[in-house]
Amino acid sequence: MDDGNTRDEIQVVVTVNGPGEVACWLYPLAHELKRRIPGVRICVAVVPCVFSSGAEADVLKTLSYVDAYCTIEETMKFIKWNKLPKGFRKKAPGFMLHLGGDSMFTIMLAKRLGIPATAYVERPLAFQFLFDRVFYSGFEKIDGLKEDQRHRIVGEMMVDAAHLRCPDRSAASKGRPLVGLYPSSRMYLTKYVLPYYAAAAEKVAKVMPEVDWVISKSDFVDRDFLRNLPDVDDGRPLEGVNLEWKREGDREYMVTPHGLTMEVLSPAEVAPRVNLALTVPGSNTAELATLGVPMILTLPTYKHEIAPLPGIAGHLGRLPVIGWRMKRFLAKQVLKRMKFLSHPNRRAERMVIPELVGELDAQDLADAIEGVLKSDTTPLQKELQAIMGPPGATSRLVSDLVEFLSEAHPQHEIAPAH
Repeated sequence: MDDGNTRDEIQVVVTVNGPGEVACWLYPLAHELKRRIPGVRICVAVVPCVFSSGAEADVLKTLSYVDAYCTIEETMKFIKWNKLPKGFRKKAPGFMLHLGGDSMFTIMLAKRLGIPATAYVERPLAFQFLFDRVFYSGFEKIDGLKEDQRHRIVGEMMVDAAHLRCPDRSAASKGRPLVGLYPSSRMYLTKYVLPYYAAAAEKVAKVMPEVDWVISKSDFVDRDFLRNLPDVDDGRPLEGVNLEWKREGDREYMVTPHGLTMEVLSPAEVAPRVNLALTVPGSNTAELATLGVPMILTLPTYKHEIAPLPGIAGHLGRLPVIGWRMKRFLAKQVLKRMKFLSHPNRRAERMVIPELVGELDAQDLADAIEGVLKSDTTPLQKELQAIMGPPGATSRLVSDLVEFLSEAHPQHEIAPAH
């Protein structure tokens, strides 16, 4: 990261709270900002959130398009004690952009930095009147929303992220069928979900040996964690098999007890090739649907109390003795209210891709995998792409932000924006 800067450089400060915001919103946004505003500095503040993976700052420091970042601890020190994070500037020409977390963190950071606050969100924010501009993804239908100068629907940036990461899927139509395992970007879920997926894969391999398997390793999951996954005989209720880590030259694999080999690759390497994906709820479902990848969503519900919950519900889980019981009850209520969990199903308001939710075993998933692999998925692929829509949201958002920047700093020439 480059700490050198001059006083007249545009500074865009972005708040993020979890893997989805970093991988699917910040990624296309930063690329478009760098393209449209030469010399722009992108600074990222990680804010506290129950949906955090804990690895956000570690990932941010590896991203070439991020010029400065601060951890949750550094963010809170700045808010509480006015200790400016390294690489950030006060009263620089630019703005705050809220992508995730509690909106009050963004407002307080904007006040500390002396810059206006904007937001890109799925639904209306708390304290929305404090933001100069609010842009919507259009993911959720908002009753009574009237677009005006301060409120605009620009579209879904996750669609742009998917096309940036995977511009070509022609490889998926060649060779043997390939199933991609997307076990989560959060390690506390991966340790349960990946062995469960592997157990289902072993069952499918017995009847469909022609199928190959690959693991999509999120940037937010540490390799050492995968190398040392806990033994599945630890009392967990979810079925699973132990996996052995192997390396041959530059290639890494995980191997099941019956010898089924699954190569470990990045999401950008997996998405262009797979014919079917296994995934948990999250932004993965939006990216995969955008690319027309058939998928099966799974949500085993044996341990409701470990599920992250926003607001007071998440804090109640920390109470001694009764906390976990209260959180389990609340998590069950939240799940009951959610008719669909995947992005394509929620957008379409119907079951487009299968969602397996409940006290699942490996055979449940194996049966679903066989069903998809033995069917013609061409219509499904086209339907998924149609549901998610075309790219272009990031370009519209940045155009509006550049216009806002011109109004906020009329003395600053933002070439080539004019």
